[in-house]
Order: sequence, then C-alpha cells, then structure tokens
Amino acid sequence: MIRLDPVHVEAARQGDRAALDALVRAAERPVYNLAIRMLAHPADAEDATQEILIKIIANLGSLRDIEAAGGWAMRIACRHLVGARKSGRVESMRMSFTGFAADLEQGLSEPGASEPYDAETRLAIEEVKVGCTLAMLTCLSRDLRIAYLLGDVFELSDREAASVLEIAPAAYRQRLRRSRAAVTAFVKDTCGNVSAKAACRCEKRIAAAEEAGRISRSRSRFGLSPSGPTTVPGLRAQVRRLEEGRRAAALLRSNPDFSCDVAELVLQTIETNPIRPDGKL
Repeated sequence: MIRLDPVHVEAARQGDRAALDALVRAAERPVYNLAIRMLAHPADAEDATQEILIKIIANLGSLRDIEAAGGWAMRIACRHLVGARKSGRVESMRMSFTGFAADLEQGLSEPGASEPYDAETRLAIEEVKVGCTLAMLTCLSRDLRIAYLLGDVFELSDREAASVLEIAPAAYRQRLRRSRAAVTAFVKDTCGNVSAKAACRCEKRIAAAEEAGRISRSRSRFGLSPSGPTTVPGLRAQVRRLEEGRRAAALLRSNPDFSCDVAELVLQTIETNPIRPDGKL
C-alpha cells in the first residue's frame, strides 16, 4: 500500500534532501487514506499523518532492508494508529453499532423531486455517505477496525496484513472474520445503499446532517469535488449486484482516494531539524 523507492530511501539516509522530499510525498497520500478511515475526521487524520511521516523519516536509519521499506512504513503507520494515537473526535463519541443505527433512524426526510439530480445535492449525498461509512467503522475496536480496513478495503492478503500488524496469520483471519461479520450485519440492516429493505438513505439524511453541522453545501469537509460523486441509484445498482457478503466492502471502497497537504508541514519540520546521516532527526 505504501511504495517507497529503495534508491530514494538509501539517498535520504545519506542526507539527500530531494530524496527525502520524494519519500515524504510518496508516503503522504496512502498514510492519510489509512488515517482518515481509522479516525473518521479529516483534521485528526491530518495530525496523525504528520506524526506518522515524521516517525518514518526519523527512523530511516533503523531500517535494515530498504527493499521492504513500504511494508516497514505501513507497520509504523498501523502501530501508531492502533496503539499510540490518542482518541479522535469521532472515536470519543464511543458509538456502538446499536446506538449508531438508532441515531440514523432520527431525522430522515424526503428530498425534493429534482434534488437527487442536482450537482450540489449529489455532492451533499456523497458527503453524507463518506461521513457515515467512516463513522460506522469507529464502532469497531481499533484492532478490528485496522484488520477490516487492510483486508476488505485495501485488499491486502492475509499474510500481508498479518505481517503489517505483526501478528500470526491465524490471529489476523480471526479479527477479519469478526470485523467483517459486524460490519456486514450492520449495513444489511441499516444501509439503503446495500439493502432495499433498510430505511436509511443518504439523500434522506441531508437535512439532518446540515442541521447538525456535519455537512455544508458551501464546503466539503472531505475535499470532495462537485464533479466527482456518482449518482446514488448508480452506486446502489453496483453494490446490490454483488453477493450479499461483498456489499459492505464495496460500499466502503466506493469512498474516494482522499488527499491532504501535510507533506509541506513535515518537510518544514525536517528543515528546522535536519536529518542526520544515520536517518535520525
């Protein structure tokens, strides 16, 4: 998931600033995409991404196999997000699947007849979907959440994911089964994108989300583009064509590839605290 050029790694360890810049920029996006799915809040994810990138750069000197730098960086990211990172704003709400389902049942309202085809409303619908699916994952413990993300969202193999999490493959498979069962049961009962029988629909949540300040039509919290979102009927058709057990993962994988501007902050930090030849700050 994180790909770091061994040539850049070795050059950065020798103090090459351009190589260091390249490593930070190569790791920034995948780290942020993992962080935002773990923490469900853009600002928390940006803070965590900055912390992780600095850890990666500060520990380059301890890396033994530069050919495996990407996997090593992923281990640092996962270790930080699971064990070291303080609770984020969404995590602090301590939601359970039962409580979240009850919350989603409140404030459902039908949009106007023309709204689902309006570009601004499509963006609002996507904003609701992204926020909801990210918040849903925080109902899982961090250990189960990271297992689900690596296996069903980022599609690492059991062996790859177990290596990243530094656990036995059998232990990883058990965590993935538990997290997958919980997420699948929740979306099957609750999410109208997955099940026609479920009451909740993203377009029905727009008014409540606006009232609660969770979305704003003038600005996307998640950096979404007005031209990016697909139509809700199109997404539902795609998801519902899949086998029931694969629908939850497809819904979560429909979220965009998020981006941030953390690299510049990290590089400024490194500028004031130069990296030594051994890879330490």
